[in-house]
Amino acid sequence: MLKKADCSGIFVFVEIQDHERVLEGALEMLTRARELADRLNEKLYALVMALGADEYLDEIETYGPDAIIYCSDPGLKHYNSEIFPEMFEHLVKEYRPSILLVPSTEAGNDLAPRMSHRFHTGLTAHCTSLEIIDSEEYGENLLLMKRPAFSGNMVASILCPETRPQVATVQPGVFGREPAGKRDGAERIALDFTFDAGTLRVSQEAAPVRWDRCSVSLEQADVIIAGGRGLLQKENFELLDELAAMLGGEVGATRVPVFNDWCDEGRMIGQTGKTVRPRLYIGFGISGQIQHTTSIIDSEIIVSVNIDDRAPVNEISDYVIHEDAGRFLRLFIEKLRNERVTFACR
Repeated sequence: MLKKADCSGIFVFVEIQDHERVLEGALEMLTRARELADRLNEKLYALVMALGADEYLDEIETYGPDAIIYCSDPGLKHYNSEIFPEMFEHLVKEYRPSILLVPSTEAGNDLAPRMSHRFHTGLTAHCTSLEIIDSEEYGENLLLMKRPAFSGNMVASILCPETRPQVATVQPGVFGREPAGKRDGAERIALDFTFDAGTLRVSQEAAPVRWDRCSVSLEQADVIIAGGRGLLQKENFELLDELAAMLGGEVGATRVPVFNDWCDEGRMIGQTGKTVRPRLYIGFGISGQIQHTTSIIDSEIIVSVNIDDRAPVNEISDYVIHEDAGRFLRLFIEKLRNERVTFACR
């Protein structure tokens, strides 16, 4: 446990997505963390652990960290639940940050609770707001973390008044992304990879395989075609891929299709999934519980195809089509096919 009085600065875990780009959500966190660090008059540190980590430093530097702490090694190509927490623990002990921000991804959702446990401090997951406040009861310069609670029907405001670091995970898509410019005197601190692979309790014999990978991240997609329980079966859900390809979009989902193995977890939109703001969102067979609707509310145009005229999603939709989702989807795809043929012949 670190003492509050001994801690200063903000750590942001800058995750590298698919071994080829900086995670958009990490850049969004850096944008917000820069604002928080300025409010506190403290340093902002970006932490990068990856294969070829130095390739991403120029881009990360444009988001205004005071220092980038990075380590590059083949052993860091994939997130490892033994290696990464061990390295982060040493860095937290050395630099003693007051705040640790982690993206709410598969890797981040493993790392954050391990840090919370190792330092006997609090963790607020899936935050939708981060602010610095002063409290008469608990003191000054506290991180106020807000997140949905009670199935999204309330917003919980959470403080970690005594223990440090204050740990929070944030869903990609929650904050805006805006480069702050390179800071004068910004440092690049290279770390040697010294982890003894012989101590690993679990050996990874092959790279993880993701068969359902988005060509564009949902958070950045201009068009999202989403499906829910109302599609009834996997065969109907799989038609969304064809429609998305026609419209130049990506496929999203609610919790039920993910749990039924109709699609990968990476396509889930909602409180524990992605927050999106496309130009066009079309939902097929989605009732629209608050966990989902709060994650699509910033879409420019929302179209709902649902047989239930009392579905909650209708209240935030720009257009509502009261039809069986599976039947309408098939007819819509057929119509688009025919129109493409007609257009091509002119």
